[in-house]
Amino acid sequence: MTALLLKLLGARADDVARVADVALAFRSVVRPGWVILCLSAAAVAVWAVYRLSPVQLSRGRRWTLTVLRALFLALILMLLLQPVLALTIEGSVRRTLVLLLDGSASMQIKDVRMDPADQKRAAIARGVLDPTRGLTQPLDSGRARELAQLSRLDVLKSALRNHRLQLLARLAQHFDLEAYAFGQGLTPLAVDQAASSPGQHPTNAPGTETTAVGDWAWVDRLKADAPRTALGDALREVLNRKRGQPLAGVLVATDGANNSGSAPHDVAAVFRQEGVPIYAYGVGITSPRDVAVVNLFAPETTFVQEEMPLTVRVRSQGFVGQTIPLVLRLDGQQVAAQQVQLTADAEQVVPLRFTPTRPGEFTLQAALPAQPQETLTNNNAVSQRLRVIDAKIKVLLVDGAPRWEFRYLQAMLLRDRRVQLKCWLAEGSPSLASGEQSPYLERFPDQKDDLFNFDLVILGDVDPKVMTANRLDNLNELVSRFGGALVVVAGKRFTPHAYRRTALDRMLPVEFDVPSPEADREPVADRPIRLALTPAGRASPFLRLSDKDEENVGLWSQLPPVYWVARVLRAKPAAEVLLVDPEPAHSSRFGLMPVLALHQYGLGTVVYVGTDNTWRWRKNVGELYYRAVWGQLVQRAALPRLLGGARRTQLSSDRQNYVTGERIRVYARLYTAGFDPVQAPAVKAYYSLHEGSGLRTEVQLRPVPEQPGLYQGEFVAGEPGPYRFWVEQDPSTTLEFSVSEPKFEFGQTALNEPLLRDLATLTGGAYFREEDLYRLPDTIQAQTERVRLAIEVPVWSSPLYFLLLVGLATAEWLLRRRSDLK
Repeated sequence: MTALLLKLLGARADDVARVADVALAFRSVVRPGWVILCLSAAAVAVWAVYRLSPVQLSRGRRWTLTVLRALFLALILMLLLQPVLALTIEGSVRRTLVLLLDGSASMQIKDVRMDPADQKRAAIARGVLDPTRGLTQPLDSGRARELAQLSRLDVLKSALRNHRLQLLARLAQHFDLEAYAFGQGLTPLAVDQAASSPGQHPTNAPGTETTAVGDWAWVDRLKADAPRTALGDALREVLNRKRGQPLAGVLVATDGANNSGSAPHDVAAVFRQEGVPIYAYGVGITSPRDVAVVNLFAPETTFVQEEMPLTVRVRSQGFVGQTIPLVLRLDGQQVAAQQVQLTADAEQVVPLRFTPTRPGEFTLQAALPAQPQETLTNNNAVSQRLRVIDAKIKVLLVDGAPRWEFRYLQAMLLRDRRVQLKCWLAEGSPSLASGEQSPYLERFPDQKDDLFNFDLVILGDVDPKVMTANRLDNLNELVSRFGGALVVVAGKRFTPHAYRRTALDRMLPVEFDVPSPEADREPVADRPIRLALTPAGRASPFLRLSDKDEENVGLWSQLPPVYWVARVLRAKPAAEVLLVDPEPAHSSRFGLMPVLALHQYGLGTVVYVGTDNTWRWRKNVGELYYRAVWGQLVQRAALPRLLGGARRTQLSSDRQNYVTGERIRVYARLYTAGFDPVQAPAVKAYYSLHEGSGLRTEVQLRPVPEQPGLYQGEFVAGEPGPYRFWVEQDPSTTLEFSVSEPKFEFGQTALNEPLLRDLATLTGGAYFREEDLYRLPDTIQAQTERVRLAIEVPVWSSPLYFLLLVGLATAEWLLRRRSDLK
């Protein structure tokens, strides 16, 4: 009735629930008093006309005709006042509801439903049980067996198509629906045509088909094949696409897995600020029976007869108290095993050790046996490539005096069976080298042949008068032309500032502008400094203390502080900074001061360590972290030379093991026959499967700015298998890497109900399971914000006003005809 009245008044009445307030106003400059005076005079004149009429009229008819004529004249006179109705209308604006449906591989999981509640949820989704009666209704045992192993995708599709639930149809009555599938990205499935602007049409992604949302055939096109789930990124992308448009909310149907991209909780905070609620439908079961090998944390390269420690992360659910064997295999042969007692639905770290006996390229696999009634068995093993080499790293440790850093570093390297260590102290006695098995040298190796025999030189706090120009030039040649590595450890007396404008200054990855006062006096070292990881440091294999990023950052934040760092200005343009001094007082105009930095120098690597206090990391834990950092630093700096990196073509990648769909970044450092950097604008390279069709794929490598001879390229990891990569100018030098099938989706098989509940609570939405789905449309509609709109309706020019005028004139005319009045 309200909508009809508003239409007669000429106002838009779309989605109006009620009129909250009404007020009459006049918008004319004519004073109402004059109109009232005219109206009174007109009323008297009309009364006189009918009172003095020659035709005999009954009293009632005379008054009726008088009133009709007076009202007609009153409406005419009211036009002078231009009356308007000021209305406050309360209603709802038709909004868009985005359906975000999980299309990741974890939706393929066929949950083993042992709990009757889970069986009934599947039955509700399939339409076997009444969706309004919840989990108290009985379910036939035969039907329960049929539903025991439905995939999560089948459950979701069934719920959307359920004729008893009518979920999509009921939602479409109140909202403009837009449906998307998400995994690594966002794929449109269906768009409500009413939501599109006239003349505009949705743009489909390549290879996708989008239909109107009312055509429920799009439900059948939903697939579960994405190798990763980026729930946070998908939510953020929806918000970006719909920014500025009225949203009723986002309905997310998922198992809650999130293994890529933004943290969903961070995105939920943005949704709360924007006032967009998230409604979550959890698909799956919360307590599946499953064991999984989540991660294998092992070096990619090791040494023959060197015991290799590694860790395996194991997750279990539903097998509390059982003991099963964790087996480590090298190319299919068992090399280690350990019994694992499964805990209460938790993840545990299992340490393993084994000793390779021969060199070569191998596949290392950690595996758990399949268990009875296990939900998923293809997550029971993780593999990676392992290279075993038969060599030792030859290290020369040079320092001025036996300071604490020298002593602890020497002791650690002497115990490392991968290392063949020689030491020289500039201020030490030559008699140190007289012992039969002494690691000391009588003098610094001045002959090139002697110096070039080392893979790595660690240079400490040595007087530059001792490290003559000839010795520094030889070091320069060892690194730049023969692929050796140099680690420079700063000291309070000389290094690095005393080497300004020397060959070492050119080799270092850091710059210092003016001589430091530290060169003139003994520095004070009494304030603790907690070194901070940079983003590059968090990702660097040099500084890994844990296989988990969060744990690694946490361990670094807990390391004991150092009490002195050498002042430098900044890192050189091509250097990579891994650790910085976070003190603002020590920073320069270029930012925080670098403490650990490295760069490629010619064919080799130069590492700068800007403190001689790393030995303090041994506090309370012994060599645990000290050995981890220095061991990785020594091994990774020297390995390129051991693996043939001194050649004119050096190939490397950011990792050795990838999964399908990941981006592989490769580097090529190329030199001419005279060891001058290659200057070509682009370099052709190729990659192919070791055992395949023989087809090769071309990759264009581009120069890296400010690094002569260094080229970089990227490509996407293809089908699983071992690959090799080479550049066109040197096919004999190859880079080996492996690609495996992604298993991110199967590391966590349980429905992540806590995450979905959090997203709903944080944004003002709601969480649903199958037994609650019948309430979902009403819940969203009830929470949709209502709009109050103030409008003015010009009554004097409305259709209703015109109809009243015509109606009064017509009624008077008909009555006059019946009364024989002209």
